[in-house]
Amino acid sequence: MKRVHEHIQSAISNVLAKQGVSSPTVTLEKPRDPAHGDIATNAALVHAKLLGKPPRQIAEMIVAGLDLDEGLCKCEGVAGPGFINFRFADKYLQSIAALAINRSDEFGDSRDLSGKRILIEFVSANPTGPLNVVSARAAAVGDSLKRIFTALGAECDSEFYVNDAGNQVELLGKSVYARYANIFGRESEIPEGGYHGEYITEFASSLAEQQGDRFLNDPDAAEKLGVLAIERHVSMHEKSLAIFRVEMDNWFRESSLRKSGSEWKALEALERRGAIFDKDGAKFVRTSEFGDGQDWVVVTSQGKPTYFLPDIAYHWDKFRRGYHHIIDILGPDHHAYLTKMAAAMKALGEDSSRLEIMLLQHINLLRDGEPVKMSKRAGKLIEMDELLEEVGVDAARYFFLLRRTSTPLDFDIELAKRQSDDNPVFYVQYAHARIESIFRRSEVPVPEIPENLELLTHEEELVLLRRLRELNDVLYECAFSRDPHALTNWLREVSAQFHRFYHHCRVLTTPPELQAARLCLCRATQIALQRGLTLCGVSAPTEM
Repeated sequence: MKRVHEHIQSAISNVLAKQGVSSPTVTLEKPRDPAHGDIATNAALVHAKLLGKPPRQIAEMIVAGLDLDEGLCKCEGVAGPGFINFRFADKYLQSIAALAINRSDEFGDSRDLSGKRILIEFVSANPTGPLNVVSARAAAVGDSLKRIFTALGAECDSEFYVNDAGNQVELLGKSVYARYANIFGRESEIPEGGYHGEYITEFASSLAEQQGDRFLNDPDAAEKLGVLAIERHVSMHEKSLAIFRVEMDNWFRESSLRKSGSEWKALEALERRGAIFDKDGAKFVRTSEFGDGQDWVVVTSQGKPTYFLPDIAYHWDKFRRGYHHIIDILGPDHHAYLTKMAAAMKALGEDSSRLEIMLLQHINLLRDGEPVKMSKRAGKLIEMDELLEEVGVDAARYFFLLRRTSTPLDFDIELAKRQSDDNPVFYVQYAHARIESIFRRSEVPVPEIPENLELLTHEEELVLLRRLRELNDVLYECAFSRDPHALTNWLREVSAQFHRFYHHCRVLTTPPELQAARLCLCRATQIALQRGLTLCGVSAPTEM
């Protein structure tokens, strides 16, 4: 689908080359006003200084020298100070329907990112309790990005970093033990900073039922119970994500770093490079010399590593795995993390530009416009499983992608459950199902071979074809911006345009040749909707 863009760029470059421009810069973009055409370029303005002529004169010269394939596009002329506009040929647009039908499983895909290896770490919630809705948004965004990167030819891996070591594991074990001891009539309090959710009591009760009082007088009970609780919660996370249609390629455990001594190896490497200094008995990394605003403690005066040292070791491990792009999706409270970690990687001699930190903004859960804050079970944020039970996987995944990752998201539970056009996911899925109902009502089979496409000349048909050809552009935009929300916008636009097409263009009560062509367009639209929904991790129902 990039064929037209490449053709126009080549044609303009050839004209400029004849004028002595050795390396022309030709950028194409979509005009804001459709009346100006499908593609525009400012190439004349860009090269005006070099050629020493007014931009409009250069634009007219380019237009006069263009050698375009009329089966792909035509030049609409010069506009304003020197913009050149182009419009797709009907023949080219009609070919989009054939392309969709012939490449139904790969429509919109390309090899734009072929040869690139990408690692996305997302969710990575502490294994101290169930996943909440914040983790659910991260899961939806991260998994959809992985699907999009893969569709564009990249080798993309997903990873969940399991924080199964450190102080939080100790607090978790003590919290479980307190509730476990309470069951047997022994007074015991959850420690300060511990965990109070109902899931802690449930786990303690199941232990008491299955194991009896075997841990009651065990001096290592808290440590053992912490390990058991961690394993239980990791298993819960895996199941919750699987229900959410998210399969992680790797579950990387912090404990594995500690067992292998990776954090100390990272410290030694930093020391060898002169990036560590001692102060007040503690060890600091000189991140301020590598772009950060301050230096950070990596080993306390008691000789214990801070959380930052295993984080450095983990990211260094990522770098040494050979990925071209290393993406972390984190919460909004990690705004200082990028410069901090990037500086640490620079200190280790790595190319820190390979590291990207995405900050996913807050979620405001609403019910008919009113805030919903408390979980029925956890005592804090709404659990991911609770939300999925109420609104379903499709609605949850789609709603989490509706806004840019850089903006807070208002998620109205009642709207997500509504079976009406004001529910964004219902609106798109209904368009897909409506097309299937057209095929059920027709007396001809679903078209497998495109035919009579030259009859698709109605303005609404051509606009719909224009929307379909945008899929690859939208996927590239999502990949480039690291934000899949543009895909939901495109799905809404395609659905809306299909409904307009169906309103203005009769499908089943037209002459056979035109009916066949329009059924092909319906099938192409259905394929495009299904492909877009799949990349969002949402199903494409055939009945609603």
